[in-house]
Amino acid sequence: MRWIVLPWLLFSLCVSAQPGLTLLSHDLPPYTESRDGHLGGLAVRFVQEVQQELGVSYPIRLYPLKRALALTRVEPNCALFVVQRIPEREPYFKWVGPLFVNRVLIYQAQGSGNKLTELSQLRHLPRVGVVLGNADDVRLTHEGYTNLVRYKTVEEAIERLVLGKIDALPMGEMVLDATIDKMGFSRRSVVNSGVLLHESGLYIAFSKGTPDAEVARWQGAVDKVGAKQEWARRPTQ
Repeated sequence: MRWIVLPWLLFSLCVSAQPGLTLLSHDLPPYTESRDGHLGGLAVRFVQEVQQELGVSYPIRLYPLKRALALTRVEPNCALFVVQRIPEREPYFKWVGPLFVNRVLIYQAQGSGNKLTELSQLRHLPRVGVVLGNADDVRLTHEGYTNLVRYKTVEEAIERLVLGKIDALPMGEMVLDATIDKMGFSRRSVVNSGVLLHESGLYIAFSKGTPDAEVARWQGAVDKVGAKQEWARRPTQ
């Protein structure tokens, strides 16, 4: 699903929702995905159950990750899921979760001549793909990588990997499998190098202006729902 929203309207969405909450998400199978106009996925169902626990029902709006992060960072009463909680993002949001644990591994195209065996080799590859603004882009940019090729979507990045246009791509295990299936590619067209970039929790990021009591209420509901769905929160499921 693609949204086209005028900038002044986009940055007034959270304000207009006061005193309620505007829930934002981004396309990231199998956690969130839009099919035939319907929004679903593991994280969407999780958040819907959390809302039932809280006795609220806020609609979920889907935007590109970079735009949703910017909106949640500058406007009150916004909450964005799912977001990797990394040190570079820590000061800008209030965090609820984790909803899931995400293991990001390095993938390569089948038959790649530059096979990775350890993370230090990633810096020396000619072209490492990342999704613009996501946690992998933030981390590798912060660490001074100069070989990054940025793509707007997960699908675009995976397609370029399959076609051999990039040498490696960091991607969450579940995200890679779900997206490559959705695109109709064979899972054998990419190879898991076994090299781990990082493992982190996937959270709901709340605007900094959100009252602490409201954040605590959401954390309590997430803990209750998570206790019932512990099998779904493991990184390899």
